[in-house]
Amino acid sequence: MFPDDLCIKLKKTKDIKTLFLIDILHMKDINASYGFGNGNAVLKQFKEFIKSLLKKEISEVINKAYGKKITSRVTRHHSDVFALIIYENLHDNLILTIKDIINTALLSYSFDISKPNLKINLNTTIGCSKSHCNDLFIFAEKALSGAKLNFEMFMFFDADLYKNETSNNSLVELIKYNIENETVAPYFQAMLCNTTDEIVKYEALMRLFDEQGNMLSPGVFLEKAKTYRLYTPLMIIMIKKVFDIIVKYKIHCSINLEYTDIINPLISNLITTQIQQHNIGNYLNLEILESERIKNFDVINDFIRTVKEHGATIAIDDFGTGFANYEYILKLNVDYLKIDGSLIQKIDEDIYMNLIKSIVMFCNKQNIKTIAEYVSNIKIQRYVKSLGINYSQGYYIQKPLSIEQLKGEKCEG
Repeated sequence: MFPDDLCIKLKKTKDIKTLFLIDILHMKDINASYGFGNGNAVLKQFKEFIKSLLKKEISEVINKAYGKKITSRVTRHHSDVFALIIYENLHDNLILTIKDIINTALLSYSFDISKPNLKINLNTTIGCSKSHCNDLFIFAEKALSGAKLNFEMFMFFDADLYKNETSNNSLVELIKYNIENETVAPYFQAMLCNTTDEIVKYEALMRLFDEQGNMLSPGVFLEKAKTYRLYTPLMIIMIKKVFDIIVKYKIHCSINLEYTDIINPLISNLITTQIQQHNIGNYLNLEILESERIKNFDVINDFIRTVKEHGATIAIDDFGTGFANYEYILKLNVDYLKIDGSLIQKIDEDIYMNLIKSIVMFCNKQNIKTIAEYVSNIKIQRYVKSLGINYSQGYYIQKPLSIEQLKGEKCEG
């Protein structure tokens, strides 16, 4: 439970607040290896680390987004879990930005161990939720638990949707509604060629809608769809719609695929069949998510070989953070590498610029094109171009749009 003083502060307002629960992984191993005294010291250092991030980088992006100072606080939730509470209904992109700030800072931060005198690095899992005070910690705990069960670094639960699971408007019912009515829709985010300054590709992103037409982002529904075995029909509808759009408009599109998608014959066979049937391989790029979770490289490479025979290209997504490393790139015949947005957002800092430089240099030697994610302003874009990154993607280039918005057409229905 939350400390009593934090509960009191939460109850003073009915406004929606945002909570990050940050769990230090393998804390028991640290206690066993270095003793509880060192373990407690690490916990104190970690709290100060989060408080420092909140005081500087996190507060800066929040205050900039809202044009005012937002109240926030860090406290130890329990054991090795810390609570970062922000008294604002943060929008989804800002939540992801804060998550990336924490994960990126951890990459280069060392924590002190005495007797023996050494420094160690820490890994974390983060669960996040937004709600009124009564539900806030419940759903943040659910998010954290779900992330750990699925070996994810981060998970977000929308408390307003999850607390209504037993009603007709529950999230599961909304997912079923989208499947039955085929209202699953791809939204397209542009990729800019940094040589020609022209938009040449689009990434297709899945969106769902409630019965009133309000859009749901993947952070809300994706894990729930997987839990209730509704993910595959969503992907099938999504893939068919993207292929129909490629056929109609002849635009170059990327589709995100997880390892489990590729080994799922319903999805992999649909992709290969549609590519051959419509002869659209030259317009298609397939982005492999979470490459570090690949267990059978032979199966993945067989799939890659098949789609590339028909002109499709392959990208590795979110490279540079988490467990992704160069070994996975060498094991796969890829054409593009997307540099994770958490690194791109720090491109003006020497340590991250040097890391990005090394990624670009490696890709150039391997004849792999690079794509920068989360390009959110002109300053970042100038750095990206100066480092020779081939493509840029992010809100500075273009926000995700429906095909009707993209083509300036009226939406039917």
